[in-house]
Amino acid sequence: MNAPATSKVLVIDDDKDLRYSLRRALAGLGHTVIEADSGEAGVGLAKREQPDVILLDNRMSGMTGIETLQMLRGAQPQAMVILMTAYGTTQTAIEAMKFGAFDYVMKPFDQAKLIALVEKAMSARRDLVSAGRQPRALVNPADYKEGIIGNSEPMQDVLKSVGQVAASDATVLITGESGTGKELVARCIHQHSLRSKGPFIAVNCAAIPENLIESELFGHEKGAFTGAIGQKPGKFELCDGGTIFLDEIGDMSLPTQTKVLRAIQEGEVQRVGGTSTLKVSVRVVAATNKDLEAMVVARQFREDLYYRLNVFRIRLPALRDRKSDVPLLVDYMLQRQAAVRKSRPKRLSAEALEAMLSYDWPGNVRELENVVQRANVLAKGETILSKDLPSDVLSPRRLAPAAVAATPVASASAPGPGAPAEAGLAGAYDAIYRGCRDGDGRAILGTIETEMIKRAMEETRGNQLRAALILGINRSTLKKRLGEMREAGVRVFT
Repeated sequence: MNAPATSKVLVIDDDKDLRYSLRRALAGLGHTVIEADSGEAGVGLAKREQPDVILLDNRMSGMTGIETLQMLRGAQPQAMVILMTAYGTTQTAIEAMKFGAFDYVMKPFDQAKLIALVEKAMSARRDLVSAGRQPRALVNPADYKEGIIGNSEPMQDVLKSVGQVAASDATVLITGESGTGKELVARCIHQHSLRSKGPFIAVNCAAIPENLIESELFGHEKGAFTGAIGQKPGKFELCDGGTIFLDEIGDMSLPTQTKVLRAIQEGEVQRVGGTSTLKVSVRVVAATNKDLEAMVVARQFREDLYYRLNVFRIRLPALRDRKSDVPLLVDYMLQRQAAVRKSRPKRLSAEALEAMLSYDWPGNVRELENVVQRANVLAKGETILSKDLPSDVLSPRRLAPAAVAATPVASASAPGPGAPAEAGLAGAYDAIYRGCRDGDGRAILGTIETEMIKRAMEETRGNQLRAALILGINRSTLKKRLGEMREAGVRVFT
């Protein structure tokens, strides 16, 4: 798309023919072009004319392009400067970007590509101007000392849950995708608990080798195994009176799970190689991004430990489910990074924010923080532009919906042997849709849901955990539906 006719381009080059060629090409696209044959003259013109984009040659008589670039930062700091050079040395490349050039190109260059780069620079310039009209988000880091940011309804629900459980001594299970901030929530629970003056110890169960995790959690006696040259207390022992956070609990082996269960249940631990038990008072907060219910069904996770951990559950939403928090999160991250550098925090342009809000953030808050830190480094001035964001964010990828497993039901219309199962399912979907369209859709969908729940409960002989797994819902949702069905007089296998 062509830039508006009011866009102004300053060409600084001592090559008269090149200036003529660029003036014709840019003026033909509706841009206003002004020229200077030296760095000194170019700086003066930049002060008077306030151009949007500056094309700057590096090797000229008088000031070099790099020297001119440094002076242009003071004369017209918001202009997008493209350095043109026939000598692409390492030093030139580094200095061009260090002193705030939008980009630099090698001579001889393809004019069409240079014009495309100018258009890109103009777009960034418009983005920068619009950012100047954007009010700063009013995030006060002092109000978020726990680091949990969010005014969205899902995050407010999380904070309410923290408030409900913090003062108790109940075991908490935090679930959610990787990068959603499970450890932050665990620390917040500890900080607001009666154990806040005690230790908080985080253990990543997935990061510790299987042959060491038992020693790490419960300690060992001297000579318990090769390399045990002395007595070592474990994390449970060290955490006496405080809170232990068992992250990635789903990666823990079954034998270790048994000992963790005893520690929770009896308040006792035994060091590896030891003969006596030690009493400990430890609150356990566990977290996982895995489906523990499915693991229980598959006998990969102890059911009794699952119930011990799942006394109070907090589900953290994915960032894509609370995108209204993205501006606050970004502002908080920028302020925190600025405090480390002892500088003024940068702001986010409108186009950059729009790109961030359009992205699904599969890596959640952890990915967002990575992107913000990278953009903070790349941004030339006080504003982060869309060009400073990674290509993944600028070209949003959408998460594919979870595949729905379905088992075809034998009927007179079911496809015969060798026929695709999808054909029979498509016919069933068509019939259901026609019913919704021509009749009471809610009644039809409600009937389907009721029938599926009845069948799952019959197949599992009343095992709600397995039935929920088959239906692809969590157990609390199934329990709620079962209660509603019983109130309506629907008979369900129990």
